[in-house]
Amino acid sequence: MSAVPQTRHPRHPQPLATATTTPDATAGALADALNRRFHAPVVRLGPRAALSGASPTGFPALDAATGLGGLPLGRITEIVGHPTSGRETIAARTVAAAPAGALCAWVDVAAAVDVAYLAGRGVALDRLAILHPPRPLDALGMAGHLAASGHFAVVVLDALADLPPGGGVDLDIARFIRVVTPGLARSRTALVVLTAPERHCRPLAHGAALRIALAKVGLLRAGGVLRGWRTRATILKSPGLQGGESGIEVWL
Repeated sequence: MSAVPQTRHPRHPQPLATATTTPDATAGALADALNRRFHAPVVRLGPRAALSGASPTGFPALDAATGLGGLPLGRITEIVGHPTSGRETIAARTVAAAPAGALCAWVDVAAAVDVAYLAGRGVALDRLAILHPPRPLDALGMAGHLAASGHFAVVVLDALADLPPGGGVDLDIARFIRVVTPGLARSRTALVVLTAPERHCRPLAHGAALRIALAKVGLLRAGGVLRGWRTRATILKSPGLQGGESGIEVWL
């Protein structure tokens, strides 16, 4: 489901709702908070699923290459690539691979996400909140609120490249990372930030625990019919690797 916010909200994260003793009460409080702050209600809310270790991407070879088994919980993952490199596919498959019953969120900066495409990648749309920030920079605060709330297994910020260019944006991102990091560590949410090579952000590169660079290297054809593409995934940074970079080829 998707909804377009009608009012502005704070840029940086504050608690969405106070934890309560029952899953239903927690879900209701979270829905109220999302309605008040983002005007983007979650249509279906259920008990929070148990989270442990890392969040798988749906690509076992990529999970193994990170040295973690997937994307780290309670940390930021940066996926660098052009829009056709497969970054949205990996983000969508990560959401689809979230624990059964878990909620996920997708902050759609450019209001361009294809819901049918997400469903085709296995995303349960009744467990997904899609939010459209009223202003591009509001996406930072929106993602921060969601990631720090502790009620979402995966939060995707799509995409940092859609924020307006300029030195002031780097300062906003640096402030966002500084504010969101403590709450994110407590929530154990996997925060996935999609970026583009031409919009390198030093604060994000420093603050992200895992950085993956994607580059399309070829097409996949069967019987002369295009079936997908081959993408080179390079692990630029990971707490699961002892220095250096590692690279694998992923078929998308």
